[in-house]
Amino acid sequence: MGCSASFAKLILFIFNVAFFLFGVASLAVGIWVTASKDELFRFINLLDGQISAGDGKEQIDTVANQSGLIVIAAYVLIGVGVFTLLVGFCGCCGAIKESTCLLYTYAALIGIVLTIEIVTAILAAVFQNRIRGTAEKALFDLQNNYFVSIPTYEATKAKTTGNDAAKAAVTYLLNLAQISFDCCGAQQVNDIKNSSSWLGSDLKFKGRTLVNPMTCCQLKSSSLKTEIKSPAFNWTNFDSYLQDSNCPFTANSPALNQKTCYQGLLDYINKYSLPLIGVCVAIGLIELVGILLACCLANALKNDNAYKS
Repeated sequence: MGCSASFAKLILFIFNVAFFLFGVASLAVGIWVTASKDELFRFINLLDGQISAGDGKEQIDTVANQSGLIVIAAYVLIGVGVFTLLVGFCGCCGAIKESTCLLYTYAALIGIVLTIEIVTAILAAVFQNRIRGTAEKALFDLQNNYFVSIPTYEATKAKTTGNDAAKAAVTYLLNLAQISFDCCGAQQVNDIKNSSSWLGSDLKFKGRTLVNPMTCCQLKSSSLKTEIKSPAFNWTNFDSYLQDSNCPFTANSPALNQKTCYQGLLDYINKYSLPLIGVCVAIGLIELVGILLACCLANALKNDNAYKS
């Protein structure tokens, strides 16, 4: 076996040690999430509480089903971990034992992974508008069915089961989203103020009637976001953090955030899309190099064995 084949063997071994470790990590995370889901996802469990029919049961079940998705994601991680361990095992053992069978098996498995990744990327590009529309509709349904005012949130946030608990949990997350992304509403700016759940909640705040959700209003400074996001934050004093304390009580206030939360989420994703695409392309190239190295090494071993015989 020549120097080039020996070098390919070394690189392939190092590459697959990393692949093997990634498999161990995926498997560990999947098992951890599966074992700890009740404690880790209290928010989801709140939505899956005991709620009678006619008390928002259908809508809450829709959201509560997300706990099932999390479990599925954990099982997917476990499956990915097992598959990655198998691939890493074939690559490492194939390189060490100089087994052409294992090396070709390894190349085939990596080829399958690469094909799946390419097909997934193509499908995501083709159906991106449908995916975006579904996500936007889901966000709108959440705010329409569960978002309530800060006074109502403060009165119900301690509950752990039932419709009020579900509304408090969703309200907390949507408030954080509006603060984080400087946004207001799902499909149109400030459409959240017309949501049925919001209109049915307590709109009295310190003796005045709320016209806009308070988290739709601009803050005095972005540096305040960290303090507001703290679980111990006192929402009853939130008006003192606003650039214009009259904003929540004024229709069409100029101090309202001027983009939807769906657009804010897209902006956040797009901010990191190029680095993410770069990482995906790099992973694809590494996988392609792994296939080429395995095939080259297998061919070198086959030729070497043929020469010896």
